Formats: sequence, C-alpha cells, structure tokens
Amino acid sequence: MKLLLRLLLTLASLLLLAGCFRVEGDLTIAPDAATVSGEVTVVVSRAWAQENGEDLDAMVSGIESDLAAAPDQGVTAEPYDDGEYAGVRLTLTETPVDRLEAATSGALSITSDDQEIAVVAGLGSLAEADADGWETDLSITFPDGVTRHDGEREGSTVTWHLNAEDSALRATGPMPGARAPFPWVTVSAGLVLVSGVSFALIQWRQRRQRGSAPVERD
Repeated sequence: MKLLLRLLLTLASLLLLAGCFRVEGDLTIAPDAATVSGEVTVVVSRAWAQENGEDLDAMVSGIESDLAAAPDQGVTAEPYDDGEYAGVRLTLTETPVDRLEAATSGALSITSDDQEIAVVAGLGSLAEADADGWETDLSITFPDGVTRHDGEREGSTVTWHLNAEDSALRATGPMPGARAPFPWVTVSAGLVLVSGVSFALIQWRQRRQRGSAPVERD
C-alpha cells in the first residue's frame, strides 16, 4: 500500500495549493471496519493549473502508469476531464483505514471498537488555504446502519456537502454483531414500579384484614 500512500499524498499536496478544486467520494466500510472500498474523484480547475504552471495531464498520466505497474495494490485510476476541471478517479478495493488516515494526515479518520464505528473528518487545512473556492461531496456507507450523523442520511449511507464554511463531519454506526447495551435504566424503573405496586398491595391487604377482624366485646 506504499504506492497508494504516495499517490494520495501527491493529490493532497496539490489540493493544498490549488485554488479551485472538487473532491467527490463514495466509500463503503467493510463489516470488520478494517478496510474501505469505493471511488474518489479529485479534480482541479484547469484555469488555476495553467496560471500556476501545474501540468495536470502529466500528473494523471503518472498516476495511471504507477498503478498499471503495480496491479496488486487494489487501486485503479482513470482520467477525468470535463473541460473546466481535470483530475483522476481512483477506485479503492479493501484499502486499510489506517492508511487512509495517514495519507490524509488525519483529516479523515475511521475507527472502531467492539460496539461502534466512528467516522470523523476535519478539512480545516483545506479551508485555511488561500483558495478561491473548493467543494467536497462525500458519501460513506456503514455496514450495519447509522446511529448518529451530521449529514444527510439515506439508509446506511450518510452524505456530506462540505466547503470552506462547513469543513467537518462526524457519524457513528453499530459494529456488526455488537450486542446492544443492557437496558439497566429500564430494568431499574421496572423494579421500582413492581416494588411500589407490591408494597401498596400489602398495605391494602393489611387494612382489609384489620377492618374484617371481629370486635371483642366485654
């Protein structure tokens, strides 16, 4: 995966310099939360590239050549060009989440334990760059639903539309196979209710017994 790290670092470095760029990602977290798969498209304004002497075509060709020489990396690339923006579309297959975090310098973090999967991202470094404008659309699909999020949810997928004014995201979902926490609060409330009813019943029976007892006469 060293090649993937190098490619992502190259793209990240270019984005930190670029004025107008877009990132579109659609990632799926594996059931064990150890890897992700999906597509990430990174494009930069051709006008900005020309003004700053960046050769986007050479960059894309270099990435394609590197990946073609290492087919076992599980990553493929194809060029993207709509005339205004140009870049590369990467297809990731079972990429370790720790490599993604390292490649993004912690900007995107996917962590998990026995109970929960957490996704946190902060693109503040991009927002602080001297940029004319940038946009990021990112969709992440959790393996077993979503419990909390600050994006737009559809089923097990959460989508965020980020920019310089809104550059952070957070979401959590249950780890597949995790046991739900025991509802101690509910059980405690039930025990209190049962105890109260039982006490009231005992008091009622005692009052009835006292009321029905024969009155002794002298």
